Amino acid sequence: MGRPGGGGSVGGHSGGGHSVSRSSGGHRVGGSSSSRPMGGSSRPSGGFGGGRPSSQPPRGGSYGAPPPPRGGHYGAPPPPRGGHYGAPPPPPRGYRGGRRGGCVSEIMSWIVVFLILVIFMAFYFSTGRGGSSGSIPSSSYNREKLNSGNGYINDCIYDELGWFENESRTESRLKDFYNETGVQPYIMLLDYIPGVDTDSQKEAYAQQMYEDNIPNESTFLYVYFANENEDEYSDPGYMCYVNGIQVSSVMDSEALDIFWAYIDKYWYSDLSADDMFVKVFDSTAGTIMTKSTTSKDVAKYVLIVAAAGVVVFGVVKVVKLKHKRAKEEAEETERILNTPMESLVDEELKKTAAKYDEKK
Repeated sequence: MGRPGGGGSVGGHSGGGHSVSRSSGGHRVGGSSSSRPMGGSSRPSGGFGGGRPSSQPPRGGSYGAPPPPRGGHYGAPPPPRGGHYGAPPPPPRGYRGGRRGGCVSEIMSWIVVFLILVIFMAFYFSTGRGGSSGSIPSSSYNREKLNSGNGYINDCIYDELGWFENESRTESRLKDFYNETGVQPYIMLLDYIPGVDTDSQKEAYAQQMYEDNIPNESTFLYVYFANENEDEYSDPGYMCYVNGIQVSSVMDSEALDIFWAYIDKYWYSDLSADDMFVKVFDSTAGTIMTKSTTSKDVAKYVLIVAAAGVVVFGVVKVVKLKHKRAKEEAEETERILNTPMESLVDEELKKTAAKYDEKK
């Protein structure tokens, strides 16, 4: 029968349909070296009417029907020279050339770090939760949460195989899938049913289970059919889904491919049956409700960041140029203030004489 705990390859899945109102399809996971699930090991003796001696559905007609579902001081300025006590003191030496330059370098360093972080995050999202990871297909668009008007039904696990260790707790954890997608999850693990042997018979049986036991069209039903001789056959049984009429807007063909891919990924992991199913449903919801980041998206983000970096670099260059000019003006002012008046007069007279000679 095979649940988590062994190695093995994974198989394919097939689409299918039962009627124009509800969609269904089947899936197979590859062989395993372990025929029992991680976790529970004994079959329940009670629950939904105990065992099922025939191929009749274990439920009556709906949830609840028998069996029920479950500042800085840069130094004092030098004294004024040349007797001009009314002139303002010169600016401190090295004021503009030191601290401001350090600030510009620090800004450039932060810009480089920012660009590296953005590129890293773009790569992370392209390969992580928002993107295709390994063999998990990508989600090509953002799906809208289903608003069916139906509240979450906590009694959503039917386990004839004794795989779940804590059904009630797992049912509560599955609510995260409902909260994110608006779709009611439902899991049925069925023992071997005499006379229901082919894949088409099992899909039809799952459709009838939905018809007889689920009173709404907002449920995603997952059904696992055990093999006849679980001690002899270590390969997993057949599994299929049934979508309520409203569910196909969320659990479409692309979403189903993602769901089965997560089943294949975690089926042979060391997770217990409880944790495995919760992981599959949570991962599916996280992927299908958000458009996956593609390589084109990453390239777009990098270009945007690069353009922003160029703009910031240009602004920094302008600031540095203005800073350089201000520094030169300050040095010139300091030079003038520190030059005796007689020298300045002689210099101006020489400049005037030179201009006068040029005009002759």
